[in-house]
Amino acid sequence: MAIKAVIFDLAGVVLFPIRGTFNSLLAERLEAPLDDVERVMSDHTNDLWDLNEISDDEFYDHLLTELNHPLEKKAIIRKFVIDDFYVDQEMLTLVRELRKSFTTALLTNFPAHVHDFMKRSWLMDGAFDHLIVSADVKLIKPDPRIYQLSLERVGCLAHEAVFIDDRRINTDAAQALGINSILFKSRSKTIAALSRIIRSSR
Repeated sequence: MAIKAVIFDLAGVVLFPIRGTFNSLLAERLEAPLDDVERVMSDHTNDLWDLNEISDDEFYDHLLTELNHPLEKKAIIRKFVIDDFYVDQEMLTLVRELRKSFTTALLTNFPAHVHDFMKRSWLMDGAFDHLIVSADVKLIKPDPRIYQLSLERVGCLAHEAVFIDDRRINTDAAQALGINSILFKSRSKTIAALSRIIRSSR
């Protein structure tokens, strides 16, 4: 059966740090050891932030406390999350082109500020038909329920959708439900893989 919907992750697929990775650039900005930043960014409190169970300020306080840094450094983090990222305009153009023929969705683990940033900083407002954000739906990838919810939102069966994410744990979870999944490694490889799936489904 033909593909009806294409579902994109945000960070690492459409949105990227200006250099390195999120964690490495944050470590650089805070002048903190990368191992320590990665430890904090992978703990349960980060999930609570993505689920909107704690605020930005509460998470920044937690991060700085865990790093033994002064809370005054919150200004650095606030600047980092706004200024140190860019939208891949070619990927965004792809999304807009696909939207002419397919339902498009953004499925992301992200704190609640994503909506404001999409409008004011990243200029992505209106690029997708549907936004499925962990902070809104209180589910987080790779929980199977967030993929089921995404399928309901886009209005198709699992085999009629394609999901693109840069983390294997997330693509594996989607694939286990029967969703065609692409592990993002580069723009060109992703576009080629997507084209193959769409062609073979016709």
